[in-house]
Amino acid sequence: MATYDIYRAGERYSASAIFTSAMLRLYGLVAAGIIITGIGAVFGDAMGIERLIHGNGWIGFLLAFGFTIGMLLAANYVAQRGHIGVGTALYFAFTFTMGLFIAPRLALAPTAHILTAVVSAGAMFVAMSIVGYTTKRDLSGLGSMLTVCLLALVSVMFLNLFILGSGPLFILLNLLLLPVFLGLTAWETKDIKQMAQEAATNGDSHSAAKIAVVGSIGLYLNVLNLFLIALNLLSFNPSSIGDAFGFFSGD
Repeated sequence: MATYDIYRAGERYSASAIFTSAMLRLYGLVAAGIIITGIGAVFGDAMGIERLIHGNGWIGFLLAFGFTIGMLLAANYVAQRGHIGVGTALYFAFTFTMGLFIAPRLALAPTAHILTAVVSAGAMFVAMSIVGYTTKRDLSGLGSMLTVCLLALVSVMFLNLFILGSGPLFILLNLLLLPVFLGLTAWETKDIKQMAQEAATNGDSHSAAKIAVVGSIGLYLNVLNLFLIALNLLSFNPSSIGDAFGFFSGD
């Protein structure tokens, strides 16, 4: 009986270690991604990436946008298939590319607004991630609803940036996107936690690590967009809609 108890205690310790390692990897990757994005933005500003994107009008923007999305899809695809090392490298490459992509937007904003947006986005992300991690409620239905809302709002956002150019609509869309990304942060955190716990219980450290890498991509996008939304609301210029970035968008 004593031997069995020791064995069970060892199993619980192993599961706990796997789960803890996965969650540390998750938040470590999110934090590293944000730092790398900042480095990419500084590098992009120094090399004049704005001229490369803006110098070719909407074609330049669409090419830059398409390349960034391609990096995102590649990182997610590789990580989903369990290639953790390569997936992590592609994730870092994507976050650096994202920094290049948003560099022109950051160049237009006052430093005080950028710092305020960073602190605000960080605080909101941490708060909602804690909610998702600790809540006992079933959030499964929330995810599908928020995803539909996100797709609808992003579609209108692009319509406004390319065609309508409405300042009030731009502000409204950012205000509506804010709770969507807050909700997605809570839902994704809970979902990642549950999947990591299941993998840890099964003693599958590889799957737990894969879940952390894939999950970090979604959480990174949430905190990045919370930052962009906060920056849009702080430094919005009604005379130049196209110079503001909403969800993965810009001039």
